[in-house]
Amino acid sequence: RSDRNNAGCRELVRIGLTPHLFKTMYYVYILKSETRETHYIGWTINLVRRLKEHNSGLSSHTKKYLPWKLVYFEGYANEEDAKEREKQLKQFGKAYTQLKLRIERSLQS
Repeated sequence: RSDRNNAGCRELVRIGLTPHLFKTMYYVYILKSETRETHYIGWTINLVRRLKEHNSGLSSHTKKYLPWKLVYFEGYANEEDAKEREKQLKQFGKAYTQLKLRIERSLQS
């Protein structure tokens, strides 16, 4: 976990922010395949690193639909909140349907 936190801090410094002012954030994200009409939902503490992992074929769930682009994310201060939201979205029920309607243009681009 500390390696992931350090990578996130380095990213904050790179963009000119002071890491000690920020609590670790947990992100739920949606990726869109650039070659197929498919999406992937996941969670992470480092969006940049995680997208690179997906596009490097390091995830068995996404490697057959490379490349991926980030089309949406939500930030949470609590890991369990992020995991619960990911679970809700992966059930492809009402939560996912409502989000798809809200971000329709992002999913099409």
